[in-house]
This record gives sequence, C-alpha cells and structure tokens, in this order.
Amino acid sequence: MLRLILVTVLAIGAVLMFLGGNDGRKASAPAAATPQPAAEPAPAVVQPTPDPTAAGAPVITEVAQTPERRRDFPGPALRPSPEYAGQQPAEDLAEAPTNTLFVIGNRVNFRAGPTTADEVVGSLSRGDLVTAIGPRSGDWIEIRDERGRTGFMSADFLSAERP
Repeated sequence: MLRLILVTVLAIGAVLMFLGGNDGRKASAPAAATPQPAAEPAPAVVQPTPDPTAAGAPVITEVAQTPERRRDFPGPALRPSPEYAGQQPAEDLAEAPTNTLFVIGNRVNFRAGPTTADEVVGSLSRGDLVTAIGPRSGDWIEIRDERGRTGFMSADFLSAERP
C-alpha cells in the first residue's frame, strides 16, 4: 500500500514537472500580442493663420498645454476635538514680543509648505522651541527648529509661552 502511494506521488510530480513548467498557468500569447499601455498623445500644435494685412509677418506656433491636475479631497467641515471644547482660541502670535515660539501639541508635524497636502519635513514634541522666520499673522507660520530644519506649522500648535 505504501509503495502504491509513493509511486502515485512520484508519477504526479513527474507529470507536473514536465507539463507545469510555467507555474501552472496557461502559456501566454507571444509578446507582440500582449496589450501595451496607450502612449500619451503629442501636444497639439496650433498654427494661427497669418494676418493678410501684414505682409511677411512671421507665423507664431503655440503649443497647447494641459493644466496640472490637482486632487481635491471633499469632505465635511472640520470641527474641534471634544477634548478642546470650551477652550479659548489660540493667542494672536503676531503680537508676541519675540520670534521664539513653543510647540503646544503633543506631537506635531511641520511641513514644506503651508498646507496639509505638503510634504512633512519633521515632527516636534510638546515644549520644543522654534523660531518664527516668517510672518506670524496667518494660519500657518514659517519656522526653524533647533536642528536648523525649516518648514511651516499651523499656528494652532504654537504659543509664545512655554507649555
């Protein structure tokens, strides 16, 4: 009985070895028949008709440009966290006496630009010291941290007073 099982397993293995050379998948069509992604069309070249009143005027060639695609992330309006409900709004940092500010959030990212869509430059912890290097009147403030990295942080997470 054991010999019969062993012979059967070896026979199945041999058949799979010879017939299953392409990982058990059917042989694919030749490479030329494989669908290729469509190539991007060349930009349209527009040649305006020369003004008949201007003899010998040069013909201007313009290349039509497609505007850069921007992603919009629709969603509901943002609301403050329940843990901060009833607290006073953040202080006006434009009135702060120095450019030295402190991070008041537990762990806050600062970014390459003044939006959350910009790349994260680094992350700072509560109490970290930063220097404002840009105007302090907007929603985002350009800062430099103690390691010399520069970026933008939301004014909601900065204070002129040590937390």
